[in-house]
Amino acid sequence: MNDPAPDTTSPSGAWDPAACAPYLAPPTAADHKYSRGVLGLRTGSPAYPGAAVLGAEAAWRTGAGLVQFVPPVGGTAPLFGMPSPAATVLAARPETVVSRSPDRVDAWLVGSGTDPEARPKAETDELAELLTQRRPVIIDAGALDLCLLRRDERFRVAPVAITPHAGEFARLWRALGGSRPTDDAGSLGSAEATAQLAKRLDVTVLLKGSVTTIASPSGDIVTVGPATPWLATAGTGDVLAGIVGTLAARHAGLVRRGGLVGPAGTDWPDWPAGQIGLADRAPVLAELCATAVLLHDIAARIASGDSGGSAGAASSILGRPITALDVARSIPAAVERLLGP
Repeated sequence: MNDPAPDTTSPSGAWDPAACAPYLAPPTAADHKYSRGVLGLRTGSPAYPGAAVLGAEAAWRTGAGLVQFVPPVGGTAPLFGMPSPAATVLAARPETVVSRSPDRVDAWLVGSGTDPEARPKAETDELAELLTQRRPVIIDAGALDLCLLRRDERFRVAPVAITPHAGEFARLWRALGGSRPTDDAGSLGSAEATAQLAKRLDVTVLLKGSVTTIASPSGDIVTVGPATPWLATAGTGDVLAGIVGTLAARHAGLVRRGGLVGPAGTDWPDWPAGQIGLADRAPVLAELCATAVLLHDIAARIASGDSGGSAGAASSILGRPITALDVARSIPAAVERLLGP
């Protein structure tokens, strides 16, 4: 894998908050829990059960029709007499269904709060199998090693988005034979490097940071940010992954077809003529990732009381400290703000 030249060009485009509305369209009278999207969670572990709770909380708060938690195969026993991740999730969100049946799942979120070193082979095999199916898969944290399987065509069936931070991105880059990727400022994860990784693994890359870079295998790049610095706290990445997974579940059909979403949640061929320039649109999985990142930032600003800041703008550093759960609980208000006049 060749290292990219220094990235001195502008990215393809900054994400427009007005473009979020189609991905967050409210339900209609014809909707039911299954039509609003079923997100399957394979997250959390005895060491980090809270990650599963945060992802589930974010999914419900983003508007999932149903959230299904799938207990891992085998694995380490709960620590110090603590309840299992499934029991922890149910205690926090009793609406959640615990089941190993995949029949109703529209999209998967895997890896948050897990450790690949502690993952049993049977669990690895089941997670790898998800990549051979057509449901979207969002890969986070402890499951990011699985995206390296995409070098094999057998594992390139599922539409995949990955959500690394800079350190995880660097590890993936090195695993593919590259050295430390740099941009003109010398920081990890230049736009060009992100795009190269997306193309090499045939995944959408959501590279988390103050300014988040999202790259598609097609080469499209979208940026979102800067985010409020109050987001720099444990667990907020688990919340973001839950938002991304929920939007992927809601729009799973479009993600599989590579379509676009219209103003009322319709497929783009049904839009009125002249309403959009399709050449200016990034692939749908990148767009819903950008929507998730912006929604996440707005929720954090609401939770922190940063009324002086606006999403995607330099933060005024107003407000107060927040936790990841504060961010998750502020998602409905953030949706309302994005859908408002």
